[in-house]
Amino acid sequence: MPDSLLAVVPVLVGPLQVLLALLPAILVAILTTALSLLKPRAMKALCRVLWRLKVQVVVTAALVAALVFAVRAIQPGGGTIQEASGGAQDWTMFRGGPSRRGAAVDAVAPTGGGVNWVWRDEGEAFYSSPAVVGNRVYIASASVGAFSQSGAIYCFDAGTGTVVWRAEPQGFRPTFSSPAISGRFLVCGEGLHETRDARVVCLDLREGETAGRVLWALRTSSHVECAPVIAGGRVYVGAGDDGYYCVELEPAADGSPRVVWHAPGERFADAETSLLVVGDRLWAGLGVGGRAICLLDAGSGEELRRVETPYPVFSPPALAGGRIFVGMGNGDLVNSAEDARDLRLEVLREKGAGEAELARLERTLAPGGAVWCLDARTLERIWSVEVPRTVLGAVAVLEDRIYFGSRDGRIRCVGTDGRALGEWDAGAPVVASPVVTSEHVVLMTISGRLFVLDRVALEPVWDMAVASGPLAISSPALGGGRVIVGTQRDGLVCVGSHAAQKPTPIWPGALGGAGEAGCVDGSAIPSGGEVAWRFPPQGDDRRLDVTAPPALLDGRLLAPCVDDTGAGVVALATDPDPSTRRWLWRFSTRNTVHRSAAAVGDRVVVVDGRRGDSQRRLASVDLDTGKALWSVEVDSDASGAFVVTLDSIICETSPGLLRCLDPGGGARWTKDVGRLDVEPTVTDSMLLLATREPGALVALDRDTGIELWSAPLTDAVEGRPVVVAARVLVGTSRGLESRSLLDGRLVDGWTAGGGPVTADLARVAKSIVFVDADGRLVRVATRSGATVVRDLEGLAASTPLAGRDSVLLSAQHGLVRLVVDRADADPELWASVKETGRLSTPPVLADSRVYVGVAGRGIVCLRASE
Repeated sequence: MPDSLLAVVPVLVGPLQVLLALLPAILVAILTTALSLLKPRAMKALCRVLWRLKVQVVVTAALVAALVFAVRAIQPGGGTIQEASGGAQDWTMFRGGPSRRGAAVDAVAPTGGGVNWVWRDEGEAFYSSPAVVGNRVYIASASVGAFSQSGAIYCFDAGTGTVVWRAEPQGFRPTFSSPAISGRFLVCGEGLHETRDARVVCLDLREGETAGRVLWALRTSSHVECAPVIAGGRVYVGAGDDGYYCVELEPAADGSPRVVWHAPGERFADAETSLLVVGDRLWAGLGVGGRAICLLDAGSGEELRRVETPYPVFSPPALAGGRIFVGMGNGDLVNSAEDARDLRLEVLREKGAGEAELARLERTLAPGGAVWCLDARTLERIWSVEVPRTVLGAVAVLEDRIYFGSRDGRIRCVGTDGRALGEWDAGAPVVASPVVTSEHVVLMTISGRLFVLDRVALEPVWDMAVASGPLAISSPALGGGRVIVGTQRDGLVCVGSHAAQKPTPIWPGALGGAGEAGCVDGSAIPSGGEVAWRFPPQGDDRRLDVTAPPALLDGRLLAPCVDDTGAGVVALATDPDPSTRRWLWRFSTRNTVHRSAAAVGDRVVVVDGRRGDSQRRLASVDLDTGKALWSVEVDSDASGAFVVTLDSIICETSPGLLRCLDPGGGARWTKDVGRLDVEPTVTDSMLLLATREPGALVALDRDTGIELWSAPLTDAVEGRPVVVAARVLVGTSRGLESRSLLDGRLVDGWTAGGGPVTADLARVAKSIVFVDADGRLVRVATRSGATVVRDLEGLAASTPLAGRDSVLLSAQHGLVRLVVDRADADPELWASVKETGRLSTPPVLADSRVYVGVAGRGIVCLRASE
């Protein structure tokens, strides 16, 4: 989807202009006549006429062909550098086109977050940036293991995330280069920075058996981190210390690459930056060994201009309005300026460099960065903007503004005249390129957090943790109104959606609802856990016991707790001011709260006490203030099990009696269902209840409470039923059962291994995961019932926290992380008890942060370790 090309619009005058104006009408007339000739008799008559006039027809065809050739011939081949729309079926250079926006001109960014799909293979990273063409996503991968290294080029369906094809040319290495696409050709570099003989490969995109077939491969003598450019039937690419290559897109008859020219690395050191090719000109930036911006003749490789820069140039040049915009600075994608400087000075010391030379280089390699604006033809600098840290990603241009991120964590907007128009702090280095649309700017921090900002105000519209930790260096792209981006540990991720209005946030009950197991936003469990904050904070010795798993809603954490002053629910900010030692509010209850709170919209729902306690209440509380809105009595012998939906609260308020209330506390319906121990499970139209006395699985119509069916249960139920497609999975004292959602009958031929279920089930990676009564981790495939049982030392009988593709397990020595979709994956200690304290509740997860109760010490928040 290139959004600009070097082009000159031809001016057609005289008779040809008149002919083009009449062409639509002529075509309509021809089409109408053709339709009338579809009758057999008319077709025969037409053929007889054409045969009699065959000489005239041939002459006419020749004249038309000559006219077309003349039109093409009179188009001028030179002129001023300007933008024109590119083809919708191409992504011919990094970020899609010369203005480097990462999206088509008319692309729209999503208005809200959420994970649409994730594709992940253990050990495979995506440092490359995706190219999006129609409903296809193309990207290169990198697998770097202790004993093997490999890479591949993928084609994904943009809507579903399924692999259309995977190409792995023989010996293909881990790759950073991003693909370029033109028609049936895909061209991509190979290798990471240490590769010394990387290739440029060209693949066939025609879908079918040959999709992804190698058309040609060019071997270089360095790495090819540069994203190729396809222009005028040729490929232009930088090959690190081997300089620049220009290659014909079509191979020779024997399949070998046809090199047009090679500009060697002796003249163009550190040719790593993605190029810009428009018409007969090529612009390039040189890295550490070159420190320059160069203009070359695209046809011959001859250097036309060069301007030296104070910093290495890794940002690919952008073009708009006859001007080049390019970022630069010390530091790279992996290392800060200080780290990169220290590494280079160490190498030079080992080579015997003198102290004077080292001192000079130390000054040269000091932190700093800039963005330059240059005349595209002369490379004369028009203006520059200095920034504290390097600019590594592309500068994106839209209308009269440019946008760029920096290692100082800020995204900046500057007018094309050099005036500073605004900036926003993302809180972590930004090394990837932004996406810019007419309304939004999309950016990714190196820590894996994605932000969508209003393009004018540079204020967040929404944000979410897309990756579980660094190194997030892939630049996001837009496809179909969604954001697609690669990550180091969490695969290729597609996020974002459009909504007429922001959906009402909801946390329906304990652990976010049946099967959610503590996570409702699709977050990944971060890699390694370290304490982000505690409440009460360090140094505050008051005792605070969290009595049920917290609820999470709209930036607030709602924790049932008990301290010296009594029981209730406290509200904390999920990202609190570290200086505060107070909660946002506290709602006090007569009895201890043993069930998690629920929350929806602007209200919180709480039930206090348990069987045997008196003066129990079901209460609705204002989310902002903690003030009670209304309450109803809960009998001392009722379970108080409850769940909330967007428009109702359903609770067992009397033994065996289920009551449905509206948001204001008014009665909607009541139903005698049998006594409950666990909360109801909610679907779009049904309630599923696991009752005791009698033991049954019961389905009710959600709106009316009418019973749809009831199926007897022979074993006691542990945890809430979980709905997967047309099945209900029920954890019992004997094991896991699969029942039909239509009538509750057991599914024939479905048997699951593992022992008795001990707590709520976790749904993750097309599986149900639970800890059985013998302390073993059990994973059951939801479709087939195939079971994998793992003996892991010291597991607690509690619900695993379900991340995107892994689980977090409570164990005697702390929290343990295990990748679910790999049977041979080893558990890893994620956070030790020494760091957190003894855990008292199952953990919950939002925005890739984990929140868990600690015995006597309140709440601890854990984030990805740095």
